[in-house]
Formats: sequence, structure tokens, C-alpha cells
Amino acid sequence: MLDTTLEVSLHIPLSAAEIYAFMATPDNWVGTFAATKAVRGENTDRPVPVGARFVDVIEVAPDTTVEVEWTVTRDEPGAIWQMTTDPAISADPADGTVHIVITYTFAGGTETELAADTVAAAAGSAGAGAGAGTLVTRALRATYLGNSPIPLAYRDSWTDQAGPAHFLQTVRETLLNTRSTGRRP
Repeated sequence: MLDTTLEVSLHIPLSAAEIYAFMATPDNWVGTFAATKAVRGENTDRPVPVGARFVDVIEVAPDTTVEVEWTVTRDEPGAIWQMTTDPAISADPADGTVHIVITYTFAGGTETELAADTVAAAAGSAGAGAGAGTLVTRALRATYLGNSPIPLAYRDSWTDQAGPAHFLQTVRETLLNTRSTGRRP
């Protein structure tokens, strides 16, 4: 039995809408989230709405990938994006499934607030830049009610902060680089 929540947050000095648009677009995960090797589905090149499904090909260990079908269950552009899946815990159907919910929240400024803060910073205003941007949080909840042993690689992917923290840092770097070069991610 397992019931765990893993939460990782990172401040990104961009608008919530801009970060949401990137993170709710599954095609952006390939090359950004180390575990995602491919994404398949309709319209995965744009933010995926509630009810839509897509497949995420995830490397859970060297030479071991699993295909996970996600369903978007909540979509509040610029605020919250959530998806769920119920993959089998093993090849034996008697072992059951694990219920996984990943929720991204975006708490931060609008484009107007960020632009005003940039102008204030350029003018040398005291306190400019403080708080500008968005606090992005990735919360993963995994629930398994069975009694079979959970493969170590799976358990680690639900309890180790390193992967999600690296993902958020890579999102930050990708978006900031995109903004500075003008190129699309």
C-alpha cells in the first residue's frame, strides 16, 4: 500500500499564462523532462484541455519504458492544470493499478504586472523585481491500495524530488532562453 504526495516549486520570472501555455503542452516535455521520451496524441502541440487524453512514453529505468495514458481533469489557464492516470503496477492484472494525479499550479503576476515591474526596475525603483514572476508548483500524488511489491523504479519516480526539480529548472531555463532569443521552444 502506498499513498504519497511529492511537491516541488520554483519561481520563474515570467507570467503565469506564459508558463502554463508551455507546461500544459505535452510536446514540450520531450527534451525538458528527462523521463519523457515521446508523447503521442491529438493536439499535443498546444495546451491540452479537460477530457483530452494523450500517451506519455516514460523511461522509468535504463532500458525500461512504460506508456502512460494521461487524462486532463482540470484546466484553468494560467492558474491550474491537472492530469490523472491509472497504470498497472505490474504485468499481473491481479496486482492492480496505481492512481496518479499531477497538478501544476501557477501563482503569480500577469503580463501587465510584470511589464510594470520591469519599467520600475529600469527606473531604479526600490523593491522592483521583488515577487515579479510566477511560483510554479508540481504536486504528484500516487495512491496504490494493493499489497504487491512496488517496483523500485516506479516508487522512486513518485518519491524522489530530483527529477521534478530538474524538470522545473529546465522549463525555467528554456522559457527564459526563448524569451531572450525570441525563438519558440
